[in-house]
Amino acid sequence: MESEYSIAAKLYDPLLYFFMRSIRKAVLNELLAYKDKAVLDLCCGTGNQMKLLAKYGFTNLHCLDLSPSMLEIAKKSDDQISIYHEDATQTHFENESFDIITISFAIHEKDRTTQQNLMEEIYRLLKDNGLLLAVDFVFDERTPIMSKMGVRFVESLAGGDHYKSFKSYIQNNGLSGVIPSDKFSLVKNDRSLFKSVSLSMYAKE
Repeated sequence: MESEYSIAAKLYDPLLYFFMRSIRKAVLNELLAYKDKAVLDLCCGTGNQMKLLAKYGFTNLHCLDLSPSMLEIAKKSDDQISIYHEDATQTHFENESFDIITISFAIHEKDRTTQQNLMEEIYRLLKDNGLLLAVDFVFDERTPIMSKMGVRFVESLAGGDHYKSFKSYIQNNGLSGVIPSDKFSLVKNDRSLFKSVSLSMYAKE
């Protein structure tokens, strides 16, 4: 599995740069009012979201991922970002350690049990009234058919359990079917990438 991530890590940024650039900037814009807050990025990949926040003056930044290959690239930076090789469902942090937690394009690729464990861990890590910013695909009446077809095609290329989890995620209404309403309340929702991507801000209840 890690050999696959090693290959993906080298291709991730070059292939997805234009796709991700506007989304990373949108995340930045949502968080600009919280530069002094403790921010954790789960399943951070090569760490580019945190690097962008650091560039704009955020100083209390943390990120983690399970892939050493991804993190090796993430660490190639002069920015003061704390980087951890950890499972996002079982982190070492104390309860209520963070004001803001972000996660981008990682929820849809996980099975249902892992999604639920992830939400439990996010709830544990967030301070009272802390914020979760989740970025992931959304398929509903506002999503153009061509956008759905494009996303399905790209996801199908991953195949295996990844694609199986993606299909389950879509069938279960995307983020709204994953984020527990008794633990998080939706504060704001925006769309990107031809309305196929949701940037959803939730407050910890």
